[in-house]
Amino acid sequence: MPYPDKSEYARLVLAEAGRSADLSGGKVIDATPTAGVAPSIAVNYMIERLKPVKLAEVRSKHFPHVSLVSNGIASQPRIEVYLHHAENAKLVLISRNFALDDSKAGYEIARELYGFLAGRGALNYYLLSGMRLTGERGVYIASSDPNDAEIFLRSGAKPLRRLDEIPADKLSTYLMYFYSRGGGRAWLLVAEVMPYFPDPEAARDLLKVLSKALGFEIDLARLEEEIEKQRAVIEEFRQDYERMVQERIKGGRRPLYIG
Repeated sequence: MPYPDKSEYARLVLAEAGRSADLSGGKVIDATPTAGVAPSIAVNYMIERLKPVKLAEVRSKHFPHVSLVSNGIASQPRIEVYLHHAENAKLVLISRNFALDDSKAGYEIARELYGFLAGRGALNYYLLSGMRLTGERGVYIASSDPNDAEIFLRSGAKPLRRLDEIPADKLSTYLMYFYSRGGGRAWLLVAEVMPYFPDPEAARDLLKVLSKALGFEIDLARLEEEIEKQRAVIEEFRQDYERMVQERIKGGRRPLYIG
C-alpha cells in the first residue's frame, strides 16, 4: 500500500539502519497503553534485554503537549520502531510512552507506520493489550483468521470468546485494522491484569506465551525479581491497612473502606 512521504499528522524519521532495513517475514509487536501497563512493560523489557536496533521514530504535532515523568526522569511523548533479528525470529517492536485517542491523528500515524512496515515486508502484526476479564491470571488470544490462533493456544493462551470492544487506543486500533483489512494478518493478545498497579506479572505472562509461539528466547529473571518486589510491597500495604482498620475498631471508630 503506498503511503505519503509527508503527512499533516505524522512524519516517519528513519535512522541509518532503517533506510536499508529488510523487514520481510518480520513480526510486528505493538503494545497499546492499558490499565496495568503490562503491554508496555513487556515491550520495554524486550528492548532492554534483546538490545534491538532502532529503525525509526514518529514525529507529530498531534502528540500530547506534555512532559512525561517516569522514575523521576522527564521525557517527551515518543513512538519508536526497533528491529531484533535473531536466528529464529525477526521482531519489529513498536515502543511508545503515551496513549493516542484522537481518531484522525491515530488513523494517519497508523497509516504511516503500516506503510513503512508492510512496505518493507513485515506483514504479521501482534497487538499486546491488558484488561480485567475473569479475575484469573492468563493470556487470551484472538486473530483475524481463527486458524491463526492455534499456535498461541498450544503456547498457553486461552481463546478469547467475546470482546465488546478492542482494549486499545486509536493508534493500535487502526494499525490492527490496516493489517486485518489492507493486507497481512493480525493477532490480539490480552493479558489479565491487576488494573490499579503496574502489573509486571501480566507482562511476564504475555512474554511467556509470545516467546514460545514466535520462537524467540528471552531471559525473564529480572522481570521475576520485579514481580517479587511488587508482591512484597503489596503485602506490606495490605498488612498496614489491616493494622489501621483494627486500630480504628479498637478505638471505637468505624473502619475505613477503599473502593
